[in-house]
Amino acid sequence: MASSRWSRAAVKAMGADAIRAAMPCPPISGAVAADRSADALGIPDPTTFGERANVTAFAVRWFVNRGLLTGSGNAQPG
Repeated sequence: MASSRWSRAAVKAMGADAIRAAMPCPPISGAVAADRSADALGIPDPTTFGERANVTAFAVRWFVNRGLLTGSGNAQPG
C-alpha cells in the first residue's frame, strides 16, 4: 500500500487528532474540489450566480468512487 494511503483498520485505530496532525492540509469540500478540478482542466467554473458549473461535486464523487481522487469525511458513497 502506498505511504499516502491508510487502511481502514489503521484509520479506525487512530484518534481524530492523530489523523488531523498527519494530514498535510485539511480536507476540502466537494464543491471546492470541483472548482479546483475545473481550474486544472482549464475550464473554470462560472462565478455568476445561476450559471451551470463545468465540474460539479457529483463529478468529484464519481472520481472518488473510481479511485481517481481520494475521499475523506462523512460523505456517503453514491
